[in-house]
Amino acid sequence: MLDTVYEFSSNYQQYFVLVGMISAAVFVVSLLLTPFLVGLIPEDYFIDQSRHKLRINHPVHLVFVIFRTIIGFILFIAGVIMLITPGQGVVSILMGLFLMEFPGKNTLELKFINHDQTFKTLNWLRNKAGKPPLKR
Repeated sequence: MLDTVYEFSSNYQQYFVLVGMISAAVFVVSLLLTPFLVGLIPEDYFIDQSRHKLRINHPVHLVFVIFRTIIGFILFIAGVIMLITPGQGVVSILMGLFLMEFPGKNTLELKFINHDQTFKTLNWLRNKAGKPPLKR
């Protein structure tokens, strides 16, 4: 059994190194970008319910919403991967959810933000970005 694991790891060593390097790069980029991205959330985002209504006025806006949802989905998947590898998985998942458009998004966001530790972490990151704390 151990011989099989050793043989497998030595056959695919270059892939393990590549995955480790990619994971380290994503970790550094997420450390640098996360305070900026959390700072982009308006401080009254969780109080103003009118923000949660999707309005598409013209085709360019539809393209923007689709693009934003794709970016959010990529962040969400990267956050799930970062739960196992180095990186800020929970924050990336939250940022991905904030960007995506789907039914029940408002309810899910409120469940996350009502968790005290998550709320404190987001406000700590906003403080690092020089932004006022979120209100709930």
